[in-house]
Amino acid sequence: MDKISIVNLLVGGVLPLIVAFVTKETWAGWVKGLVLAALSAAGGVGTDFLHSSDFDLSVSAWGAGLAFVFAVAAHVGVYKDTTLHDLLAKALYRVPAAEDALAHLG
Repeated sequence: MDKISIVNLLVGGVLPLIVAFVTKETWAGWVKGLVLAALSAAGGVGTDFLHSSDFDLSVSAWGAGLAFVFAVAAHVGVYKDTTLHDLLAKALYRVPAAEDALAHLG
């Protein structure tokens, strides 16, 4: 296995945690999937640029696909319903003011 593939696997292993951190817990799954696909594409292009100075679309596409598939597998197999995933999913979420006021009343 070459260095680019190993880096893409590492990127794919971290992407589910990044998606959980930057998306809201209440967002639809397909929106989170689009965010994951966009981050995977950025990771594929980024690792291609780290590997060589000239851009190669096939290497970038392979890296993006590898990172996406591994990220989905890592999410389903490792991170889903874990404490770490739940903490990251709620890290940026703030209770709206109306719900906060109602919570103090009851």
